[in-house]
Amino acid sequence: MLFFKKKHSVRPLSAPMFNLYQSVNKKEQDEKESNVIGHDRWYQERTSRSSLRKKKRPPRRAQSAAEFPSQTLNAANRRAAFRTRSQSSENKEAESAVAPSTKSTPTLTDSFAKLLFVKRSSSTQKHEYSALKTDGGCEKYRLEKQAKTGTFLACKQYLADNDRYELNGQLCNLGSRVDKHWFTVQDNVLGAERLLVLLPLPSTCPILPNENNKRNLLELFRGLQHPYIHPILDIEFWEAGAGLVMPLNPDGSLRDLIYGSPWQEEYSEKYHGRGEGLPLKTIQCLGRQILEGLLFLRNRDYPPFHHLHSGNVIIQNGVARIAGLENTLFGLPPKPPSPFETIAFGYLLYEMASGYELTAPPTAAHLQLELERSPKVAETIDLIFQNPRPPTLEEVIYSELFRGVELRELRGAAIIQNRLSPEVIELLEVVRNPVPPSPVRRLQVQVHMFRSKKKSKYICLYY
Repeated sequence: MLFFKKKHSVRPLSAPMFNLYQSVNKKEQDEKESNVIGHDRWYQERTSRSSLRKKKRPPRRAQSAAEFPSQTLNAANRRAAFRTRSQSSENKEAESAVAPSTKSTPTLTDSFAKLLFVKRSSSTQKHEYSALKTDGGCEKYRLEKQAKTGTFLACKQYLADNDRYELNGQLCNLGSRVDKHWFTVQDNVLGAERLLVLLPLPSTCPILPNENNKRNLLELFRGLQHPYIHPILDIEFWEAGAGLVMPLNPDGSLRDLIYGSPWQEEYSEKYHGRGEGLPLKTIQCLGRQILEGLLFLRNRDYPPFHHLHSGNVIIQNGVARIAGLENTLFGLPPKPPSPFETIAFGYLLYEMASGYELTAPPTAAHLQLELERSPKVAETIDLIFQNPRPPTLEEVIYSELFRGVELRELRGAAIIQNRLSPEVIELLEVVRNPVPPSPVRRLQVQVHMFRSKKKSKYICLYY
């Protein structure tokens, strides 16, 4: 005897039941995302077996000098002589441009703000952005170690009362700014490890560190969610500085990729010598992603971004994401030569192709000798620097180098562009037109902005 199972029909969900499930899911998501961003909605974990397997290359037979044609040997000799001459001349110009200054020793007090944002001394202080020189006495390093220990203890004491973030450890100096401090914290709400950056606010900061501006900045950072923008997840103001919570990326920055350096090493020790130029396909992909991120910032009425360099481009799963947006908002001095977006992208493009950074526009010898194997890159750099009118970002995208590059991150992605509130628009306008650096002027701007809000008008008066 055969037994047959009775088929059960699957009844579709009714409209009220479907709406109920939608409201429950939306409520859970809203509870997960509170007043801070908390997580990166564009982060994707990409794991493939092909990336884990290392392809074995067949061994290549070494050739003698007699097997090469004379033209190839002459071109190689010219490139070697040009690299030696250009590198030595650039080093001499950089050394001659540095003006000696008096030494400044940091003073440690019991104040949390002074412990947190104490400035480290520099024997040859070129400008406010320059990295710390390694030539000095033991007293300077002893004071710096003492300041670093005091900063760690002060941060640990402050986060002891925080229910969300727990301090894991302190990192070394990851960037060229000597007054930044880097920590790793644990987000207890989302169960993820984050990067905490503490930096002082300069006298040129156009934003006042108060609770209203904190809410406006969080709203602005939510509106800047994009696959090619490195997000800022949370922010906190103190007396003389700010703390920023960001995702922790073990891939490091674009400069780490060029120089082949681990991201967690000291900045003054991992960028010596010359890096390796990236392959053409990598330059095309990363360059197009950076251009799309710059276009997104401009379409969102973000102030001009003068902080574009390889250290402010984070590589996450092979995707380039522009970082350092807080530098523009807080009025931090940019890295020289600090040009606008298109020229800065030209410098970045040359560094990706050649393996080293230029401090002046490239000459014809740079393009002919250094970029001999990348004619498309040389053509685009020539378009950027040699024209009397620099091209726009759209014109660079339409060039032969970046035309037709596939952007899989934007394929089917719903980029939500919420309208910014009048308070955020006013904050961006203040950043775009900053006040001269003076505590008295900053106080006057604060009073007049407060009075204008009472009249329901968003007008900032500068005196």
